[in-house]
Amino acid sequence: MPPLTTPPFSGNDRTDAATFGAIALAERAYCAAEEAASFLGRISLWPIVLLFLPKINLVSFGGETAGIRLDDIVLFVVALILVCGWIIKLNFKIEAIPRVTFIVIGLFCLSNLANLDHSNVLYSLRLVEYLVFFWAGKSLVQSRFKFSSAVMLLIALNCVAIVLQFCGLMGGFAAEGYSSIAERPFGLSANHPAEMGALLNLAFAALVFERRGKAFGRFWLWCTAVAVCIFLTESRSALAIHFVLTWLYTYQHAKSRTSFALKSALVVGGLIAALVFVPNPMRERSSELFAPQNVDAARQLYDSVPAEKQFTGFAEGSEAADAPQDVDISAYMRGFKWISVIKIMFTAPWVVWILGLGPGALGPALDGGWLRLLAETGIVGTFAFLFMLRKISNLDRACVMAVLALAANMVMVDSQNAYKVMAFLFLMAGVSVQRSILESHGRTSAADLREAD
Repeated sequence: MPPLTTPPFSGNDRTDAATFGAIALAERAYCAAEEAASFLGRISLWPIVLLFLPKINLVSFGGETAGIRLDDIVLFVVALILVCGWIIKLNFKIEAIPRVTFIVIGLFCLSNLANLDHSNVLYSLRLVEYLVFFWAGKSLVQSRFKFSSAVMLLIALNCVAIVLQFCGLMGGFAAEGYSSIAERPFGLSANHPAEMGALLNLAFAALVFERRGKAFGRFWLWCTAVAVCIFLTESRSALAIHFVLTWLYTYQHAKSRTSFALKSALVVGGLIAALVFVPNPMRERSSELFAPQNVDAARQLYDSVPAEKQFTGFAEGSEAADAPQDVDISAYMRGFKWISVIKIMFTAPWVVWILGLGPGALGPALDGGWLRLLAETGIVGTFAFLFMLRKISNLDRACVMAVLALAANMVMVDSQNAYKVMAFLFLMAGVSVQRSILESHGRTSAADLREAD
């Protein structure tokens, strides 16, 4: 019997294959366009689109990095529509997360009221904008859109932008507009590498921990991509937090904890050795991080920074150009600001420890979220903020890890004032709350059917 041979493709066959491929591609494009139109057709989902867009001021305010942006207009419109909907439906029930957040906003505004002459109420009202993303998250689940797909798209889009910026093929969007040169990559959704690092931390936590105990199929692909992009931003705290999140995930799914501990030690040792001995941007930026001169510089700073009873602005000497040689510039700048605030707090009257100096009193950035929170909102505001984070972390494992990442970032960065970071956290909270509602309704319906049988 002669061997079977495959007849060659004729010209008509190639034409048919090309036609079929074109039709399949057009069909996929049509489905994607239809889904995008369906997404944009729900006004409550518009805030999610803002997470993918750069932050550019339409109207700037003197001395502030944030002004009036497209985001503020969109969020105002969405919030107005939501309020009108509640009034029409006569549904004034407020869920736990918004209720606690409104309490935090009220206490922050009370601190502003007690410090009218040197605080900024806009810093307190930022939480109102973040809350809109909570209802956007709920609407996303109600509309049957996949939250994980949105998170993947957010990570991928920013990773592409970071790589292009690192290669010098793309600039960056700051509050003032587009700049053709980005000294350090910071992606598309953020205006600073530290904010980008924190956002990637939260997005990674949302992506890999949302499956409630189930393993994430492409974990190492996304883990590596996020690690590389955070590394390119040179955000040291965000990179350390990413390693912690990775360790927690692998520990959770490890079959043998003893073997896992040994492998972890080898991997961590190898990564540290690579960062220390292999030339890279992170090594160059951190070359003076552990230099003994940092201790001497801190002592000199503490003695030289003047003690003020009321904050009127940081004294001269807090800029990178003022840092002494052979010290870590980032540590020097933080140390100058932190020492100033600590001296103010210890010379201030007792009421400042209760209500703080007022949100916004310390200017656009202190580079220390927890110190800023305590100094600006006092013990009352700090405990209220912690209670709000605890409420969010109680929702599910992904929210626990996101709150952990936020809290760790707040040690070195004012992440609680970072718009995209906090917006994403509230989006996660809304998604988790709505999922729990749907699951509880599903269980109730199943129970009713069993009773009826």
